[in-house]
Amino acid sequence: MRNLLASKPSKFITDVSGRRHFLGPTSTWSYTQQVTILIKNYLKNPDLPKVALYPEGQASVLEWPSTNSIGPLRLDALPSLDFALYLTNTVKFHFGQLYHLFHEKTFMADLRKFYEQGPYAEPLPGNRLWYIHFLLIMAFGHALLSGYVARRPAGSELVTRAIELMPDAFALNQNPVLASEILCCLALYLQSIDHKNGAFLYVGQAMRLALSQGLHREHIGSNPPDEDEKRRRAVWWTTYILDRRFSSLLGAPNSIRDEDITVPLPDSERNGHSAKATGLQVALARLHARVSSTIYGNDMHLEADYLMNAREVLKSMTDFAFDLEKTFGMRFDDDRPISRVSATLNLYYHQCVILSTRPLLYCLLRQLLSDPMSEDNGYLETTEPIKDLLRAAQDSATRSLRILMALQSQRLLESFLPFDLESTFSSAFILSLMAALPSCPLEDTTEVDTGFYLLNQMIAKGNVIAEFRREDLEQLINLLHLLGAEISHQGSLATNAVPASTAADYDQTIPTQLGDVGAFNDLYSDQMLSLAGLLELDPAFDHVDEQWLCS
Repeated sequence: MRNLLASKPSKFITDVSGRRHFLGPTSTWSYTQQVTILIKNYLKNPDLPKVALYPEGQASVLEWPSTNSIGPLRLDALPSLDFALYLTNTVKFHFGQLYHLFHEKTFMADLRKFYEQGPYAEPLPGNRLWYIHFLLIMAFGHALLSGYVARRPAGSELVTRAIELMPDAFALNQNPVLASEILCCLALYLQSIDHKNGAFLYVGQAMRLALSQGLHREHIGSNPPDEDEKRRRAVWWTTYILDRRFSSLLGAPNSIRDEDITVPLPDSERNGHSAKATGLQVALARLHARVSSTIYGNDMHLEADYLMNAREVLKSMTDFAFDLEKTFGMRFDDDRPISRVSATLNLYYHQCVILSTRPLLYCLLRQLLSDPMSEDNGYLETTEPIKDLLRAAQDSATRSLRILMALQSQRLLESFLPFDLESTFSSAFILSLMAALPSCPLEDTTEVDTGFYLLNQMIAKGNVIAEFRREDLEQLINLLHLLGAEISHQGSLATNAVPASTAADYDQTIPTQLGDVGAFNDLYSDQMLSLAGLLELDPAFDHVDEQWLCS
């Protein structure tokens, strides 16, 4: 059995402007395109609208200096000192425990110095790096507070000027730690406005800069490490985490082997909660990398076994699940407020499970469409390991959407940063697909309604990228209904289970079935342990005939 998403030949599509796009194996956007195209090719209906291909950044227009130079900013484009402090603290609140985007002591000292001197003009080249950093932090603060203004990301003019002032490689190398902070900050902003390739290039530059300075290696010095060494380590691990996340979202391979990294993680004994969060996020990034390199690795051998790789990855995740639940577990059966950090880590974990099982759903869909009248389409229903892999996907998607609903109920749902949107869309998408496949144990599609509700909440706050994701989800559901009508064999497609809702049904009102999240508790470690044990012990697992899948 092979992962058809990673098998040769590689997949490319061309958008309306004639530009070719690589469908990266681990990319959610690429997965959406491949599933949609597969269904449309089966339907052969010329009246169906073409698959929507939105060029990068179409949802969020950014004036790049290469196309429209804006020159020095007017003074009224910069915030006052008190507002600048507020914007800085906003960025600190959203990122402080998970990402290192600036060194607070140094940045705040330079900020006050900048305002004491005017600000009447942009700094001279000698202090330009800090000014670029300042513009990016201010832009992020504006975006986190206001989202989008007239369909443009708040603070975008500051980002454009920062890019315009960005120095060459020689100047960046004069202050590599500050330069890496700047590049990570810019990459995360671009990822948030759907400029995925630009984000990937800038975080890649930060990674190369960090590697060239040996930030990935241990440094013999004071113990505990001094302030400068703490900053270097924080810069490295933020660069590492963002590089791994953006690589997975784009479908690109990992840029560095974990065996080559010797710099220690932050000491949780001395640095507390934040250090523990960083350590778990690094572990999650490594799990994602393992998924990318094994389950989605280049299929050079016909006998490459997706199921065997999935088993090994899921077994590794059971150990991690215990650590995550112990420190950042989530329960909704009391009145305690939800932790944004815990939610972020749990969502990242569940996305790893979903990523591991997406190839199986695609293969089931392909098998169904290859011969919808065949009685063999029910074969996998008798194979317990396959059913448990599907249950793991359903379970993680459901938990993700309920965590996101809890965040929304406490006004913690991110409407600008990309990761909540990614979790919402990918979870709702696979649940919609599972509802239409006879081999999947999904009967209740209530959680898809949750996905529409959450997308509409993001759209109401101005997130124009969420509009495109909502269109993609609606298109899938419409195609699944058409597919159900096309396949005449009784029971070949679970048409009654396909979600009937559209985005308009959940504009501002919470779906009635979702009002009580208190009944939900995250006990995923037990579920994952049970799954891993089954995969280890079931003798049928090692003898699944790959011909059920390949045409």
